[in-house]
Amino acid sequence: MSMTLAETNAFYVKREIRLFSYYQSTKYPIIFRNSYWGGCSGDIPTNTILENRNNFVEKCNISDYKRFSDMTQKTKKKTFIFHDQHYNKVEPPKGLHRECFKWDAGMSKDHKEHYTIKGTNGKSFVALFSQLKCHILHNAILDHGYVEVPPLYNEGLITYMKIIHPDTE
Repeated sequence: MSMTLAETNAFYVKREIRLFSYYQSTKYPIIFRNSYWGGCSGDIPTNTILENRNNFVEKCNISDYKRFSDMTQKTKKKTFIFHDQHYNKVEPPKGLHRECFKWDAGMSKDHKEHYTIKGTNGKSFVALFSQLKCHILHNAILDHGYVEVPPLYNEGLITYMKIIHPDTE
């Protein structure tokens, strides 16, 4: 059984939407194309998310996406959240290397992204992630210098952001 012309058109429209990556919907596709979010495809993100992404680039003076794998261990550690069993902030242990990833994963940080700030030669950057709101984790996150910002991944998640400069510990 063959499809009608309307069914065929609907099929190809759905197919094109699935092939369309999120980064292509923003005013800054070059910045978002290498991010996890930017590589997603399917239904086009809501206007709120697209506006928030565009505003994020403009307000934070973003120049590019920063790959986590290209950062030094010392720089990566600045993005982590260290806490005790009661989710109180603690200082990271000295000589902490691979253990950082265990601490960080315990926070359920999802969709981590990093962006460089213009005029800093790629040294200062913004770390951000999104997750479901949890009061205990929320306080630990804020204690580590992150701030809550308008959602950048999904309207049902909270997005946290931290500006990291090379001269800060």
